[in-house]
Amino acid sequence: MNLPPLIGSKFPELAAHWDDCQQLLTPITAPAHTQLLNEGDISTTIYIVVSGALRLWQAGERQEITFQFFFDNEIVSSFESFYLNQPSDCSLEALEDSQLLKLSKADFELLCQRYPSLEQSMTRWICQRFITYRGRMLKQLQQSPLERYQDLLENEPELIERVPLHEIASYIGITPVSLSRIRKRLG
Repeated sequence: MNLPPLIGSKFPELAAHWDDCQQLLTPITAPAHTQLLNEGDISTTIYIVVSGALRLWQAGERQEITFQFFFDNEIVSSFESFYLNQPSDCSLEALEDSQLLKLSKADFELLCQRYPSLEQSMTRWICQRFITYRGRMLKQLQQSPLERYQDLLENEPELIERVPLHEIASYIGITPVSLSRIRKRLG
């Protein structure tokens, strides 16, 4: 299997030893709407999206809350659950038929033992993700729903093309009806 570009750029220790590392990754196919992790379960897996789309979400009191979408060459897990061995506060599902590489927690720990700098690379990558989430959270608080949708159109057009509208509404923190009104207003 080929080295996923994200692995090569973010985790050089894995890239340098790819022939050994790939033996720990299990290729899987996840049909659309497959639940890979349920809210309340403990995450024991990291996924690399080879192709397809995944959604990390939570069942809110009134409506679902989508935290993030993941596309080709991205890494996803419920990291708090994975690292802290506690129940996940979110679910992970395939939005479309997806080809994934699956890495178990036991194999991740084995890789960290073999390549001690991997943990530092992973921490740096998770910090970058945290900064991205923080920026997104600030936008949710500072921007109007119209501004959030316009920002999405400008900065994440792939979402508009690949993600159902009701899930886009969940991602920007509004109802599908409100999103429909915004789209109608924008023409």
